[in-house]
Amino acid sequence: MRKYSIRSKRQQGGAMLVILFMTVIVTFFSAQLMSMNVQANQTNTYEVLSTQSYWAARSVMEREVFSYFPNDGSTATSCPATNTRTVQIAEFTGCDITVQCEPNGDAVRLNTIAVCAEQSYRVSRRVEVEIRP
Repeated sequence: MRKYSIRSKRQQGGAMLVILFMTVIVTFFSAQLMSMNVQANQTNTYEVLSTQSYWAARSVMEREVFSYFPNDGSTATSCPATNTRTVQIAEFTGCDITVQCEPNGDAVRLNTIAVCAEQSYRVSRRVEVEIRP
């Protein structure tokens, strides 16, 4: 009977070391997974804001090109007296879009800068076009 006794001299707490070792390993892996999750969330936020700011700048640029050089046969307009103005689009909330126009000989150079921000993240995209009549 003594052979299977719980109080055998050979059992000296080896299981406690295994449990402690496994706890340390699991804690390390959990910390790494949380770090990867935070990094993935930051990357995703930057990608979304980058795409949003690019399309905001591009859509305003297309609208400006059409307003300066309409395709209905009417004459082209020149840059206004104030070369820089701010545009707001309802679909791009959180984005500030600035349009700059400067004459360049017989051409017009349009420059659109869209800055989209959310909490502590801020992304800026710029689209520049030079058009001739």
